[in-house]
Amino acid sequence: MAHVALLIQDISACGGVEKVMHGLARDLSASHQVTLVSVRAGEPYWGRLEGVEYRTLELPSTGTRKNFRHWVTHLRSLMLEQRIEVMVSGYFAFHLAAQLAARGTGGVDANGHKRPQTRVIAQEHSAYHHDRRAKRVIKQLLYRHLDVLQVLNEVDAECWRRHGLHPTVIPNYLDDHTEQDTRAECEHQTDVVMVGRLAPIKRVDLAIRAFAHAGYRRGRLVLVGDGPERETLLALCHALGLKAFQGANDDTVPADTRVLFTGALRQVSDELRRGRLLLLTSDRECLPMNVLEAKREGLPCLSRPVRSGPLALIEHGRDGVLSAEIEGGDDLAIVEELAHELARLEFDDERLLRLSKGAWRSFARYSAHEVLPDYQRLISRLVPPAAGSAAADESPKTGANGTIEPRRTPPYRVAHAEENAHG
Repeated sequence: MAHVALLIQDISACGGVEKVMHGLARDLSASHQVTLVSVRAGEPYWGRLEGVEYRTLELPSTGTRKNFRHWVTHLRSLMLEQRIEVMVSGYFAFHLAAQLAARGTGGVDANGHKRPQTRVIAQEHSAYHHDRRAKRVIKQLLYRHLDVLQVLNEVDAECWRRHGLHPTVIPNYLDDHTEQDTRAECEHQTDVVMVGRLAPIKRVDLAIRAFAHAGYRRGRLVLVGDGPERETLLALCHALGLKAFQGANDDTVPADTRVLFTGALRQVSDELRRGRLLLLTSDRECLPMNVLEAKREGLPCLSRPVRSGPLALIEHGRDGVLSAEIEGGDDLAIVEELAHELARLEFDDERLLRLSKGAWRSFARYSAHEVLPDYQRLISRLVPPAAGSAAADESPKTGANGTIEPRRTPPYRVAHAEENAHG
């Protein structure tokens, strides 16, 4: 059993990184001592987990030089006090702060007891191509000093390899579904669903414009999430003649509502099960959790062909649809392509059912059953179990460059019984 700390920016935030770390803390706590560390103080948005310790540095989370020094100092104190063996970091600046802090660990304490050397796993949640060139150069130089650079997909991994780095690929994951949890076939559903913050980077305005341009009448556009763009998007709906309503997706929604703003929800499964299609219009994504959640429900995704996340997760025509977007095209062209695909999928139940089954099958690669063992092997490599223990007998396989060789499920492999349960 190793002591593993997971470092996040703001424990009270509802973002994808926080959700990933929450799930990882829950699952690793079954076999390791786990501490969830937040730079900013707050109450956990995703709830408190039994068996997981919570610590906050109570520091500003913005990346000034003064704050960075405080991060390093406080992290080093935490590493020494808690005897942390592995720290998983979720943000760029914290990768560097944690790695610098770890240099002050190891050796022996004042009582002559051996202290563990903290090893750092830097989870890169930002897609390589979406950083500015200057930031990519800085990362290329600094990431050479990391213990482990973990990326979420092979698209980004190959980019880092071309610059001499050797990342370990472990994707985001979700809990498996039981047969009872499986959704109904999506060809019986009508709504188009979006899940995410209402922030400029998500380009929800493109989704609303495409929905209007397609003349989609079979159902509503359901926007799950909240953020600074909400009022602007409500005004856009009004300008386009789309009646918008803010509230829960229940019987209180007026019948003539075209765009529904549900606000942020901790559980999005119910909205995905009501949906016919997931829509993704972000300018950039790395490995979006909303697409994984949709795959788990058998809900196909229509997405812009953004590098990394969508291109890594969606196989066009098999488990989703990528719009025909020309790189550098203007917003009007993007809207027209999205609207074209929306119009095609509105009444093509046969195609949608085929995509639904493909999405459900392809989720197997991102299930906890498949991905969590990769984390266990990586931790075992960094903190080898004591000789003679059960964990020591399952030594992890490493490649020639020292990176973990994750066990991977062949694409679209699904147990026959599960396939029959899904239909």
